[in-house]
Amino acid sequence: MRACRHCSHENADHLAYCSRCGHRLPSLASAAVRAGGAGGAGGMIGALSATAAVSRTVVSTPSPGRSPIPTFVSPLKPEAAVARVPTPTNRGERAEAPPRRSRLGWVGDSIGYIYVYTRGKLDAGEHRRRLSEERDGAEAMLGGAVRELGSTILREGIQHAEFTAFSDAIRRAEVRRETAAGDIVASEQQKEAEENRLAAQEAGAEAEWKVCDAAARDADDVLRTATTDHERASTRLGRVRDDRARLAREAEAAAANPDGRARAARLRHEGQGLATEQRTLEEQVKRLERQLRDLREKSASLRAEAARARSKLDQAVTKRRQAGSDIAASITGHVRDRAEAEHAVTDLTEQLGRVAAESSARLAASPLLSAYQRIDRLKATIAERTNQIAALDQAAGHYDLRKLLTGVGLLTSMLLATAAVLWVALR
Repeated sequence: MRACRHCSHENADHLAYCSRCGHRLPSLASAAVRAGGAGGAGGMIGALSATAAVSRTVVSTPSPGRSPIPTFVSPLKPEAAVARVPTPTNRGERAEAPPRRSRLGWVGDSIGYIYVYTRGKLDAGEHRRRLSEERDGAEAMLGGAVRELGSTILREGIQHAEFTAFSDAIRRAEVRRETAAGDIVASEQQKEAEENRLAAQEAGAEAEWKVCDAAARDADDVLRTATTDHERASTRLGRVRDDRARLAREAEAAAANPDGRARAARLRHEGQGLATEQRTLEEQVKRLERQLRDLREKSASLRAEAARARSKLDQAVTKRRQAGSDIAASITGHVRDRAEAEHAVTDLTEQLGRVAAESSARLAASPLLSAYQRIDRLKATIAERTNQIAALDQAAGHYDLRKLLTGVGLLTSMLLATAAVLWVALR
């Protein structure tokens, strides 16, 4: 903390301007030199050590009739407490009161205090963020150091009454983890074997379906050809019958005429030829009908066989997918069991290390000394950063909010007045 030379207000070290009057604060080196000059060589050394400390803790000691005077104690040297109290230059003299300022200076100081307040808040926020990051990193490292301590106890086989329950629980979790890992390997091997077997069945069903489907398609092609031939023969037979009936009618009409006997004989001869063709076509149609009936039965049988082969193929595909899903679910369950066991081992190891670190009687084993020292250093760092953050939070309440609001009001009034003058001048 640094005292302002104008108003004697105590300000945090990270501030560049006084949070009460807005004047620039002296540097840390000059403040240490002044403190040393006031208290002699011992005061000089104490001021320099207090100024160069990594962090400071605010301790307020109230006195009768006045506000508490902040005293700053270094966490590294708690006995070196330096109270920064503004003292007069000569004993018996009163401290001179700050001179009264003109209204124009008061307005300027009030408006400038907005910059002082904003800059101080930004600097404090950045400093607090950095301290929070350092504290979080130290806490993460402390967790790792505690787990390392527990791992060292397990690895070295150190026996203690407080560790027996944790050691047994950790061994059970490790056995469960190893069992889950073995089940994962077995399930993966089973998955591979089952996949090969079901893939072979699916390939056989697919080949059978392709053969049946090809046979059914060939039968359908033959059936379509035979159907076309039958329709063609039936059409030809119907035309022959119509032509024979027509010739018979014309022959009867020509026989009734005495001059048409020759024509009637010719028509009867043509009708006999059509009768021979009709008998041939009728035999062909009957033969094609029998062939169509046989082809339809064969095609229906082949289509049914192809449908059964297709159904068998679909069942093989479904079975393969279902088996793959079941084995994958089993592997997922084993992986989850292994992760839970691993998490349990980690938690129990951390609990074991925490119990060993917080135990009143620490073990004197040589492998644990470095881990204990590291844990103590990290705890000291966390406590130091926490005290620094608390000091920053406390220093944030030292700003003069009345002066800040006055400056904001004056600046707003000036801006509004300027806008009104420009509006009237440009109207």
